[in-house]
Amino acid sequence: MPALTLDRLLASIGFGSRKEARALVRMGLVELDGNVLDDPFMELKERPENITVNGEEVPTVEKLYVMLHKPVDFECSHHPRDHRSVYELLPDRFSAMGIQSAGRLDADSSGIILFSNQGDFIHKVESPKKGCLKRYRVTLAREFTEAQEKELLAGVMLKDERRPVLAREIVREEGSVVITIGEGLYHQVRRMFAAVGNHVETLERISIGPVVLDESLGEGGWRFLTEAEIASLM
Repeated sequence: MPALTLDRLLASIGFGSRKEARALVRMGLVELDGNVLDDPFMELKERPENITVNGEEVPTVEKLYVMLHKPVDFECSHHPRDHRSVYELLPDRFSAMGIQSAGRLDADSSGIILFSNQGDFIHKVESPKKGCLKRYRVTLAREFTEAQEKELLAGVMLKDERRPVLAREIVREEGSVVITIGEGLYHQVRRMFAAVGNHVETLERISIGPVVLDESLGEGGWRFLTEAEIASLM
């Protein structure tokens, strides 16, 4: 295994190619433990937890597990068509490290989205067979009746789907409804309420599996998942 040199470390956490990483070092933009580093080929005895690049303290993790509080009017795409990309809300180096969203939210919806550059993690979050339930808080255009609730809990047919989809749980709150589903079909929650004669006005995803949206994150804010959160999803 090749020695961990400074340029290799920087390239592994998204700061361009090794050549580009060397340029950062030679410009005096890289610090470790408060000391400016000037040798891009210096060997590191162990991987530091953090390194400072251009004044920003950066964790040196290679495996990314991230929670984002998505605002409305952002698309979950690297190449958005009608709105800005959610990837603009994350550090540029994350895209260089291959980060992808684990599931999506449409542009009109807000709430929790998880991201990773680890395929097995993304698959487990996205796959309905893994039982990763998702909860959404919605406001509705019309009164939510008991009949509509019973229909959703029993299962409704959606256009172009082969079998009924059902709400796993419904909780009424003042002014809103919280619905839990097990799939992640296109516009599923909106289509389910439309199927029973109602209309979703606002939609916020508040949890994915056991991981709940961190309310300390303002819209557009992000943080790394904790080890416990990662383990709970895996």
